[in-house]
Amino acid sequence: MAKITRLSGEERENLVAYLDGELDPQQIREIELALGRSPVARHDVDMLARTWDLLDNLPQQQVGEQFVTETMSLVIGAELGDEEVDPLAPLKARNRTLWWSFAVGLVSLALVGGYVVAGYVVPNETDELLRDYEIVAELDKYLEAEDAEYLQKLADIKEFADPEEPHANP
Repeated sequence: MAKITRLSGEERENLVAYLDGELDPQQIREIELALGRSPVARHDVDMLARTWDLLDNLPQQQVGEQFVTETMSLVIGAELGDEEVDPLAPLKARNRTLWWSFAVGLVSLALVGGYVVAGYVVPNETDELLRDYEIVAELDKYLEAEDAEYLQKLADIKEFADPEEPHANP
């Protein structure tokens, strides 16, 4: 019994091109030698030929020029590795950049405005303490005093006056 040999992957790929007459003479000789040696290869070619014949019996659909143009542009783009180019892409990118710049500017303006308004509208406790520094510096004495007249009497007595402050009444 003769050994059945199968076609290589490259030879199987070339079978359709062989049937369409698209191979060079050297490749045609190689396929014909393989077909002479292998009944499996002959069966594969026969099945492909029958499939092509059946396809010829199907009704033909007419397509418009637009379909052909779009299909060819997709095929050429796929072969070149290009994707569909959007002619408005630079304009869209610029608009997106402008929008984000506007948004960032608006947020920055709101933050600065909030900071400035908060500085003038919201009372600052430190500013109040600085305005009343003389009172705050003497707060311990005022807390010990019973009333303002008592503090005036103490200020008039030399022994209770601060050494660095001149006496109010001579």
